[in-house]
Amino acid sequence: MEFMSDMLSGTDAGKPSLFEIVAQHKMSELLEPALRHVTSVYAQRYPRYLVRVLNWHEEVYAALMLLVERHYLRNYGGSFTEHFYGTKRVRTRKIGGDGALTRGDVWRSLVFLVGLPLAKARLDQRYERSTGGEAARLLGGAFAQQSEPDDPVQAGWRGKAQAAWRVAVRTFWKYYPHANCAYHLATALYYVAYMFDRTDYNSPWLHLLGLQVRRLSAADYRAMDARGPASSGLAAPANGSVLRATRNLVARLLTGGLDVLRVALPLSIFFYRFLEWWYRSDFHKRVQQMPIPPAPMPPKPHPDGVGVPADRTLCPLCKAPRTNPAMAPTGYVFCYPCIHRRLVDVGTCPVTLAKADSVAIRKLYADS
Repeated sequence: MEFMSDMLSGTDAGKPSLFEIVAQHKMSELLEPALRHVTSVYAQRYPRYLVRVLNWHEEVYAALMLLVERHYLRNYGGSFTEHFYGTKRVRTRKIGGDGALTRGDVWRSLVFLVGLPLAKARLDQRYERSTGGEAARLLGGAFAQQSEPDDPVQAGWRGKAQAAWRVAVRTFWKYYPHANCAYHLATALYYVAYMFDRTDYNSPWLHLLGLQVRRLSAADYRAMDARGPASSGLAAPANGSVLRATRNLVARLLTGGLDVLRVALPLSIFFYRFLEWWYRSDFHKRVQQMPIPPAPMPPKPHPDGVGVPADRTLCPLCKAPRTNPAMAPTGYVFCYPCIHRRLVDVGTCPVTLAKADSVAIRKLYADS
């Protein structure tokens, strides 16, 4: 795989392959629905606490990712998924020969890593609601909700604002599909250009920011080891106060928890895939299956009942070889006419004298 990555990346060993870039983006796209699924499952158990979180899931997720992405951009020079795949962001225009990210680069990167996906998700939801979603696309425009409000336009500045809002809504309905298409088309074009070494930027947003994605080198890993644990903006110099000590403790715990994501995420993915395989495999079904119990012992013959011949091929009633064999509910086998007549007339098994019904007779089929 390393050979393929270097070959596809040309002579520049520090340039990630397109497969690595796509894997980073796919991983970033899968984090949000995975967290939504976990939240929805626990919201059914604890609706009092988690229903509101589920209703504002996009905003809550954006706040969490803002914290995570800022931590990794400040301490490792790349987003969470970029650092997970061993890459970082470097400035195209280096400052003093150093391509490290500045504070402005971090915040501008956060706008496109967190703010842009949040805005696009909300715009997609708005457009889906206004156009009727899948029902309108499958069953026709009767399900669409693109209806103008019937309220009369008010006079004054409120009327102007209402008219401007209607114009904005109509413009959104008309041009948002084209803007969405341009968004995805620009991403695809940059992928193609990046694959054929026509550009060093794998997305239009990195081109706009003047940042490139590069592989972490051995020097980068040595620098991380020499630097030690990542720092936090919440930490402050100790001055002997309990409040400052508590603040630094929280900062260390938060920073350590964010760093643990590098190990916890792949382990959780592996554990989830293992559980998925386990519950779909035959091993899980075999463990869940109860062992087959042994066959019950036949009821003992009654002392006043008909004796069972030593030759098992003979009918206990007529003492002749069985013809058209049939089994009584007690498990003993007779000729069908003999046992049927007995159960209709007496209603008991001739061997055990247990109550039996002719409806429960079972025909036995044997090879001649």
